[in-house]
Amino acid sequence: MIAYRTAAVLLALWAGSLLTVCALVAPTLFALLERSLAGRVAGRLFFAETVIGVVAAIGIFIAQRIGRFSLSRAATIGIVVAAGLPLASEIVLSPLMQAARSAGDMARFGLLHGVSAVLFAGACAAALFALWNVSRPAV
Repeated sequence: MIAYRTAAVLLALWAGSLLTVCALVAPTLFALLERSLAGRVAGRLFFAETVIGVVAAIGIFIAQRIGRFSLSRAATIGIVVAAGLPLASEIVLSPLMQAARSAGDMARFGLLHGVSAVLFAGACAAALFALWNVSRPAV
């Protein structure tokens, strides 16, 4: 039971962190700071969220293994998607965005940035979906 609760708390903290950065912190940075500085800070925060997501997902699956409990298929898919989408953005899109910025191709950068934003929004939705499917009343 402790492993299950640990996994549920870890998922809740991760989902909260991801939603906070995506929905509150990043928009606030762009509202308050010069665009270039806001972009650099936001980029670092999104990288940190990617790492947090991968570590949290691994921790949840380790807790599942140790505690010998089963997550629903829906929760498992949500966790994998919530960790995978930001990881895909980091591995695939970030280098392309850097190259576009370096080349001064701001139209391409903007397109890639939009795709990355969609991936992070999807990760937020998947984290909430996973949390919904993990949290269940005690029987």
